Amino acid sequence: MNRSDHVQICELLELLEKKLNIFKSFLSATVQMKDAADLQKMERIEPFVAKRENCIKVIKGIDTRINRIKNSMSALPEEVMEKIRPITKAIDDTVAEATQLNKGFETMLILHQDNTKKQLSKISQNRNGVKGYAAMSRGGKQSIFLNVTS
Repeated sequence: MNRSDHVQICELLELLEKKLNIFKSFLSATVQMKDAADLQKMERIEPFVAKRENCIKVIKGIDTRINRIKNSMSALPEEVMEKIRPITKAIDDTVAEATQLNKGFETMLILHQDNTKKQLSKISQNRNGVKGYAAMSRGGKQSIFLNVTS
């Protein structure tokens, strides 16, 4: 193995470790986001969403650099692959855990959204009912459902 390959392999291992740490940070933000999901106060979730978005940007940059290294080298030696496998497995495990947590959080948000829609629909219906009675008090047509004589 020449010196250039050795430098690239060291950089590759370093990038994979960094990627793992960023994914752990992403997982942590996902856990914190789920824990903070008092859905009446969405502003508590926003910092964790921003942290996750930042993690994704950093991971994309790391992936670009990893792909550049992989494309510039021929097959990696087996001893390097032995070092890479546990790191990539840890990355895969962290991604799987974050994905599972994210699915649960998405389900929670969908339920919250459905409840909010129902509440808005009730408010709209109540407002329309109040409008009808208000119009009647200003001389509008009397409601056939309201007995004002008794």
